[in-house]
Amino acid sequence: MHRKDFGQALTALKGMGPPGRRYDGGYSLKVAQALEERFPKEILAYYRSGLGNSKVNLPRKEYAAKAVFMAKVRHMFLDVLKSPQDWEAFARPIKIANVRRPAFQEEMARGVPGWKDLG
Repeated sequence: MHRKDFGQALTALKGMGPPGRRYDGGYSLKVAQALEERFPKEILAYYRSGLGNSKVNLPRKEYAAKAVFMAKVRHMFLDVLKSPQDWEAFARPIKIANVRRPAFQEEMARGVPGWKDLG
């Protein structure tokens, strides 16, 4: 990043695997955030990979971690790509599929702006 070689930074970021699975002190998320405007679709895919499988029961702590990435996905759809309809098309099925997981819904509502307003 310091050499302004953003393509190489993106390649390195992709090679690190999904976000949130390693202990790098949040460095990979800072790099992803710096690349959002240059590579929006790739960074969106990177953030989505942090969500993992949303159709399994997990501890509340894991749902809270997923809410962080869901908020980043929302940011990418709404603020960077300017596509609210794509955000709703992405998030609504996830919300509906997890309607019987109250901890999931609570953590998403706590971490993702507008989660309760999704149909």
